[in-house]
Amino acid sequence: MDPLYKRTSRACEVSAIDEPLRAGIAAHAEHHQLGDVLGRTGWCFETSSVRLRKPGLLARLMGSADPDTAHRTLTLVTPPVLLIVVEGEKRGVHVRSARLDAVSLAASRLSADIDFGVGVTGQWSGSTEGASFYLGFGDDTEGHRLLDALRTAVTEAKSG
Repeated sequence: MDPLYKRTSRACEVSAIDEPLRAGIAAHAEHHQLGDVLGRTGWCFETSSVRLRKPGLLARLMGSADPDTAHRTLTLVTPPVLLIVVEGEKRGVHVRSARLDAVSLAASRLSADIDFGVGVTGQWSGSTEGASFYLGFGDDTEGHRLLDALRTAVTEAKSG
């Protein structure tokens, strides 16, 4: 089966995050009383995603289809918090966060030839229940490095 997205991942510097995303992160951190998350970020990765095909009919009818043909995802580990920032033309900037020690990672239910990523489950900011979020990566050296770094950060948070 053909892949859903063309994704590329790369390490990024916090200082290089552009202003709209920085503003979204700062507003989220202030609203959820997370402190200076950008000042204490341990690492940051950016994944660029370009949708390769139109979403299925059911997804379009139910409104669950990705509204953007292209989007960026920043994954930031800012102990003790994991931040995921998604930005696209139609969706704008969306920031979610969860405590690293309360996050679990699960292998994606998607076949490796369709997409490469991981299910991240946790109690996301502003929620009273746990929920899963699919985090896609580039199936490249940096994408695999990102997944390894995320697994290590979660393991260290749970053990420390």
